[in-house]
Amino acid sequence: MFESALEISVVVLMLGCVAMAWMLARRDRGPRRTAPPEALLPTSDAYPGPSAQRFLLRLFVGGFLVRAVGVLVIGLTDAIRQLNLSPDSLRYHREGMAIAEQMRDGFFNAPNWIDNGWFQFTGLVYYLFGPNPVYIQLVNIALGALAPLVVFRLVLAVYRVDTIARVVALLVAFFPSFVYWSCLMLKDPLSIFSISLLALAVVRLRDGFGPAPLIAMTLSLLALLGIREYLFFVCLFLIAASYFPVEGRRTVPLLLTLSGVVVLLGTATWFAGFGVLGADYIRQSHYFDLEYINQSRIAISHGSGAFFAAPETAVWGQDVASTARAALAAVYFFFVSIDLTQIGSARQLMALPEILVILCLLPSLVRGLRASWHHARQQSLPVAVFAFGLLIVYGSAATNMGAMFRWRMQALPFLLTFMVYGVFVHGRGPIYGLLRRMKF
Repeated sequence: MFESALEISVVVLMLGCVAMAWMLARRDRGPRRTAPPEALLPTSDAYPGPSAQRFLLRLFVGGFLVRAVGVLVIGLTDAIRQLNLSPDSLRYHREGMAIAEQMRDGFFNAPNWIDNGWFQFTGLVYYLFGPNPVYIQLVNIALGALAPLVVFRLVLAVYRVDTIARVVALLVAFFPSFVYWSCLMLKDPLSIFSISLLALAVVRLRDGFGPAPLIAMTLSLLALLGIREYLFFVCLFLIAASYFPVEGRRTVPLLLTLSGVVVLLGTATWFAGFGVLGADYIRQSHYFDLEYINQSRIAISHGSGAFFAAPETAVWGQDVASTARAALAAVYFFFVSIDLTQIGSARQLMALPEILVILCLLPSLVRGLRASWHHARQQSLPVAVFAFGLLIVYGSAATNMGAMFRWRMQALPFLLTFMVYGVFVHGRGPIYGLLRRMKF
């Protein structure tokens, strides 16, 4: 009946969804834990108090100054050109000067603000103040310093625990990857800020209707439409997914309904000749071709970082062994963007802190997700949707340098939220001890 290992895997996965929904239904009949661990009892409102506001002011100033030093070092050493760290920054500068010249001639290309908005914004700044990259870098470090404040309010709105919010905000403010990417001319600081603000607006609107979250959501979506049009549509889907009912008795019917829809679609596509859920086309996708993955790693790292020593072709669904290897490779590169045994470029070294933190805190991520499901299900759902929705988009649909080292930074604040929460839920270990000794 089924002609490939992939089709069998999809059927097993769908049946597993149904079985999981059934088990959850049985669990819902028993008593449900609703209280968080003693160490995580809510200690604040969803809005920062006076002490938290002073902390946020210091955080903004510290984050801005650290990034300002980064801009100064990059400018004095000409590191962008000398180390070939960010060719895109040089491109924004060139395009910005050309657009500024067009504006001086009276040509303002309004339609080009969609998707190419950061080029247009750079040109506008150059047109008003002169073609100096420092102007754009100042905007970016301001956005980079503001993003942790948004993340603080997001985490506080989800868990109502001031300590958790402060730790996550500190990580976003001073995490090496966040600092570095916000010191360049790229549009990533605005993207990270907009997505974090969008998630906060969704959480606020789930608690109750208000004009401020609606305005924040509108501005965030407009910013994303201007700098990354595809992300605008992705975020529309993520917003819709964030409003799934997940509380009380509505959870099980929803899961059963979704499982039924998946089974129905799988059956329909199989009878239509496309394989279960389009398995015949998925099997041919280069994103599950181990040789393609291998060559992508080589291209990204300029000759090093190959995942396999010898060329080989092992496509997802070809046989059980190749399917298992392709699945493992896909999962590995879903979370880890480089081969740790073959680091051969400066950009790989800059991604190393992010990767090491993710690897060390993966158990905490699982704990945080599990505890959030029990103790903050309604509030944490948008955070989980945005975290894994963005990872799925970039892990499955992009294999260039941006996807590996820049674009996935948009999901990292949400992952760090669950990781830090998981550390505190666990309540022991060296990382927990370090965080408990930190003074804010």
